Amino acid sequence: MQLSIKTTGLLGRHLPQGSSRNRGVVELPDGSTVQDLLNTLAIPDDGRCYVSLNDSMLQADELDSTVLTETDKIVLMAPITAG
Repeated sequence: MQLSIKTTGLLGRHLPQGSSRNRGVVELPDGSTVQDLLNTLAIPDDGRCYVSLNDSMLQADELDSTVLTETDKIVLMAPITAG
């Protein structure tokens, strides 16, 4: 399945080659989970990526069990920091 992904901040550097403006398309097998997507994009599992799925924030313990579909609206967000 092909998933349309939007990212914020520096997470755009994890999108596949050819992506632009923090938007890209990722090919994954049917039945893939959000964690499979993060692994495919090589996004570190360090808590520095928040996932919005269909306008709802996912908790860390939901990443392994949430199965994706091609119609899902996925936004990967970097945390906002100030200093």
